[in-house]
Amino acid sequence: MKTQNDEIAASDGAGGDDELHQKGVQAPKGVVGTIFKFISDSFGPLVPLFAGAATIKALLAILLKVHSINPKGGTYLILAAAGNSIFYFLPIFLGFTAAKALNANTFIGAAIGASLLEPNFTSLALHATRSSFIGIPVVLANYSSTILPIFFAIPLFALAERQLNRYIPKDLKLFLVPMISLIIFVPLAAIVVGPFGTYAGKLVSDVISALFKANGLVAGGVLGAAWTFLTIIGLHIALIPIVIVDLAKGGDPLIATASAGVFAQIGFALGMFIRSRNSDLKSLAGASIIPGALSGETRPILYGLFLPFYKRTFLFVALSGAAGGAIAGAAGVKMVSLAFPSFLSIPLFTPMVPYIIGMAVALLGAFILTLIFGYEKSQRG
Repeated sequence: MKTQNDEIAASDGAGGDDELHQKGVQAPKGVVGTIFKFISDSFGPLVPLFAGAATIKALLAILLKVHSINPKGGTYLILAAAGNSIFYFLPIFLGFTAAKALNANTFIGAAIGASLLEPNFTSLALHATRSSFIGIPVVLANYSSTILPIFFAIPLFALAERQLNRYIPKDLKLFLVPMISLIIFVPLAAIVVGPFGTYAGKLVSDVISALFKANGLVAGGVLGAAWTFLTIIGLHIALIPIVIVDLAKGGDPLIATASAGVFAQIGFALGMFIRSRNSDLKSLAGASIIPGALSGETRPILYGLFLPFYKRTFLFVALSGAAGGAIAGAAGVKMVSLAFPSFLSIPLFTPMVPYIIGMAVALLGAFILTLIFGYEKSQRG
């Protein structure tokens, strides 16, 4: 059965492999093509939910801006739960779809993701930074909204499940396959991915902090280019403690320059919306732009457009984000109150004029590059 993303990729004419597809020739898949297909098949079923939930978040951002809703009231909190659920519990949803993409047991895949968000496990991180599993050190981390644990654990689980089904007697498969899978792959995800996220996050924060101390223009360019990729793998969270400390001192330059990556993503989605001849893709791009522009929620763009289909545009977004971030960094722009970068949060950045110029360069740069050079479908065998 084809997903909506399969139909879009098959029918939309744009970029690299079009001529091969039109002639009925299958492009060579290879390792990279296989990875992108797995990503596409994992995220594809979730894309409409991303767009719908993110639009709720955008609506709430507008209502807060015009003081039409109480941020501590039941109405706001219930709607916020509706908008945040898919993103917070992403490991569960992604565990299901990733397992389905690999023809593994979808409910075991979801259970692996759910285990990383189980209250007893998450409470460990409230009291310590480390724990252990049968004597093996475990670096504790927050796994909400993350994708790395799933993309690490589920392919390994899918391979192991085939062997378990092959060798375990039929009468025992019903409980032994799920039991063994959970016993192995939940701890494995925590043991391997936890340290990576922690140490990689510390490295990122140390490098970015050092760059800002040395040169604002260079630091802004690097962070503007890297923000999209840091967000995809969840390492952008490592910068939040620095941001909070900076705000307490009067202003934060990190989000002020990282914003360029957000506006470059919006520009890329806008370029796809204008250029695409496929009605489904045009609708998806349009729905992704709204929450990004109004609330800074660009994960529908990242997971719905950026990762599943298109590789060439990584460069477009990085270059545009670098240019916009460099402008903001050179001008010493700072964020004076914590907010997600969006059109509605522009007044929270000072000096405002160079910030607006930098964000316009990022948005228009990605938009124009996407219009001129098109976008490239991930190869499908």
